[in-house]
Amino acid sequence: MRVHRGVALVAVAALAVGACGGGGGGGSDTTSGRCPLDALAQADQPVDITIWHQMSANNGRVFAEIIDDFNASQGEVRVSVVDNSAEGSSLPKYKAGLSTGDLPDVVQLEETTLQTMIDSQSTLPVEACVKADGYDLSDFLPRAIAYYTVDGVLRSMPYNVSNPILFYDKPTFEKAGLDPDRPPTTLEEVREYSQQIVDSGAAKHGIAFRMAPFLNEFWYSKDGKLYAAPNNGREQRATRALLDTPAGRELWTWLDEMVASGLGLYTSSAEGDATHLLALGTHDAAMTIEGSGVLGPIMAVLNSGQYPGVDVGTAPMPGLRPGGGVQTAEGSLWISNRSSPAEQAAAWKLIKHLVSTESLIRLHVETSYVPIRTSVAESTTVQELWAEQPEYRTAYDQLAKGPTTPATTGPVIGAFPEVREAVRRGFEAMLVGDSSAREALAQAQRNADEAIRDYNERIG
Repeated sequence: MRVHRGVALVAVAALAVGACGGGGGGGSDTTSGRCPLDALAQADQPVDITIWHQMSANNGRVFAEIIDDFNASQGEVRVSVVDNSAEGSSLPKYKAGLSTGDLPDVVQLEETTLQTMIDSQSTLPVEACVKADGYDLSDFLPRAIAYYTVDGVLRSMPYNVSNPILFYDKPTFEKAGLDPDRPPTTLEEVREYSQQIVDSGAAKHGIAFRMAPFLNEFWYSKDGKLYAAPNNGREQRATRALLDTPAGRELWTWLDEMVASGLGLYTSSAEGDATHLLALGTHDAAMTIEGSGVLGPIMAVLNSGQYPGVDVGTAPMPGLRPGGGVQTAEGSLWISNRSSPAEQAAAWKLIKHLVSTESLIRLHVETSYVPIRTSVAESTTVQELWAEQPEYRTAYDQLAKGPTTPATTGPVIGAFPEVREAVRRGFEAMLVGDSSAREALAQAQRNADEAIRDYNERIG
């Protein structure tokens, strides 16, 4: 699934707003196909390949410039870039290409497409090239690699990664008598902080919510809870959701009570809406939660002078309980098995450039995507950025710390868009309609299970 979407802002052209999610297991795509690395040297050069991406605005610009650098650095491979950001995702176009033959050699897709891509039987798992090339993955964050590993096979290469974090206004905390260097770590602390903020008059509400469905997934994983059975779909195909659980009921009850009491401000569940972020600037709320991919744009907007006195801090996403770990979210890079051997080898050469330490340093500094390699985080450039703007480090620490388990690795679900829609409708029924938290969650569970069952029956 994706974490970034375009967001219209007042007096601002666009923002990239996050969302997050998972994929699946039980497909027939395997590593039986050899990664033909020797085909590149044997081919007439340069070998022309195409990559599709879906990163918009500044992120897309940076990506295109990194590709330009690759083209200029060597003569074996020449890459053409196709920008699908206007469509929101490359997946519909990719699905159409399975019939027409119009497919890229490399495609960047959101994490929720994992099961669908496995089921398409159209990819060469990255694992095959990793093994053929003796490529060392030890520098990569384990949870970033684990997310895209299904049935023990690394299906695609993690690339532009993010996760949800807490955004809060430090001056509002100080006005409420709260320590801005001690943001809340649990949802109960969020309630306590919100009460103090509202009682003091520092802001109208403690926290603003854009209830994007991906937040639900991260709250479950941070609490160490599976999102789908069996075993988050990591070893065999997911057959049902695990939404309506004791932890789920605790979470949804908390959300319902926060909004009903006025401590929380529900803005919407729509992708692209930025009201919850702008609420920090207008002092309608002191806190909000959003994907870390909005960090650069939102910091630029809120600190632009349009919102005097705002000083935004970030912290790990508060959970039901302290600690825990979060799954990864956003984009990865897939190799098509419909390409020629030389094109597949060229695709692997491109992917190695895109995930090189040097390229990923630039990606982090210029887009705020989370570093997925230790060498990136430890580089002088990134360390200097973090010293000057520690907000950029939050999402990295959140992904690097905590246990790596099936729960924190994330769910693999074929009907992921439909499951998210079931959750979104549940949030709206609870926060806007008349449904109780238990009723809304139970209905979301039924709708999600039906979607998963329908998908699995279609796939056979």
